[in-house]
Amino acid sequence: MKKSIGALFALISAAVLTAGCNNGNVAAPPGTGTNCGGPPSSNQLEVLFPKPNSVNAPVSLGNIYVSTKGLLPPNNQFNFFLVAANGMSTFTSNFFGISKSVIPEPHANPTYSNPIYYATSSPPSFIIGPAQAVSLLWNDGGTGCNPHFLVSSFRTKP
Repeated sequence: MKKSIGALFALISAAVLTAGCNNGNVAAPPGTGTNCGGPPSSNQLEVLFPKPNSVNAPVSLGNIYVSTKGLLPPNNQFNFFLVAANGMSTFTSNFFGISKSVIPEPHANPTYSNPIYYATSSPPSFIIGPAQAVSLLWNDGGTGCNPHFLVSSFRTKP
């Protein structure tokens, strides 16, 4: 029951954010107008940590770890817009390459062979807080677009 409520709240939060960032026009599909769209489809980006839909993510989340099937374009300014249920939000750093060995356990595993690993950091002063539903929205910081595309969600520890 708690998982269902958390998932429902994350979806509602994403819908409210979408409406707020698009002047109430939620009909515009991802990638149109000032909408950021989603990760490049050729890269098959997957969030590894915190695991998607997990309920025990750290309240002070330093890094978010992902994998891609191919390299991200050079000089990209891709990151996440992190939105917590308590109304707090922040942009993470641009993605940077890492070794798989630095990804904390437990983490998800990529669904494809030969993954490339990246991380993105939240600001050190950003504390999500306990028992918060969190949404990760895709952002292309180089375009000035509005993040709309939900990539993953999770809950922090109670």
